[in-house]
Amino acid sequence: MHIRLFHKTNSRFQRILWLLEELKLDYELIFCEDNLSNQSLDPIKHPHLLAKCPTVQIYENDGSDVITPAETASISDYLSYLFNDLGIAQLSHQEIQFYYYWKNFAEATFMPDLALKQIFAAIVAKTPWAVRFVSQLLKFGFDQGYLNHTLNQHMHMIDEHLKTHNYVAGHQFSIADLLLWFPLLACTQSNPAFESLQHIQRYLLHIQSRPAFQRALEKGQWSASTFQSYWSKAW
Repeated sequence: MHIRLFHKTNSRFQRILWLLEELKLDYELIFCEDNLSNQSLDPIKHPHLLAKCPTVQIYENDGSDVITPAETASISDYLSYLFNDLGIAQLSHQEIQFYYYWKNFAEATFMPDLALKQIFAAIVAKTPWAVRFVSQLLKFGFDQGYLNHTLNQHMHMIDEHLKTHNYVAGHQFSIADLLLWFPLLACTQSNPAFESLQHIQRYLLHIQSRPAFQRALEKGQWSASTFQSYWSKAW
C-alpha cells in the first residue's frame, strides 16, 4: 500500500497528517499552494476534481487500485475503518455517544461557526477603503448578534465537559480529539477571553504532547506564529 497526502501548511488539514502519524503509516507528503484551482501539481497532478485539501490517494494491489478520499472527516473515518484504530472499539456505550457527538460537533457546528469569523474578516480586508465601513458594520453586527455569543457558548460547553474527562470521548484518545483540536486551538490562540478556560488549556497541552502530534508539526512545517496571526484577525 502506498499513501499520498495533499497538504496545506498551517491549515486544518494538519489533522490528517497527525492521524497518519498516530496510525504509524508510511506516506508521501505533497504540499499544495493556496490557489489549487489554478495549478497543476508538477509532476503530480492533484487527483480531486475540486482540488480539495486534504485529499489522500491510497494505492493498493501494486498500484492497480486507487482510492481517493477527500474532506477531513471522511478521510479520518475511512482510515479508522481500514486500520481499526483511534475509533470506538474500546469505548463504553456512554463513551461511544460522546465520541459520535464531539466528532460531528467539531466539523458540523464548531468549525463552520469559526470559519464564518474568518470569512467576514476577509471580506473587510478586501473591501475598498472608500466603502470599507459598510463591510466593517456588517461584520460587527454579525459578530455581536450571533458569532461571538455562539463561539463563547461552544467553548464553555467544551470546558465544562473536559472538567471530568481526560479526552472528549472518555478514557482514551480518539479521532474526536483529533478533529476538535483545530477549532479549539484557533479560538484559544486568537481570543484572550478564552485563556481562562483552564480545562481546555490543560486538555490542549495534554493532546499536543503526544509524539505523533510533534512529528506531524515538524513534517507539516507548522508555524505557530503564522497560525496565531491568521486567526487573531478574525476577532
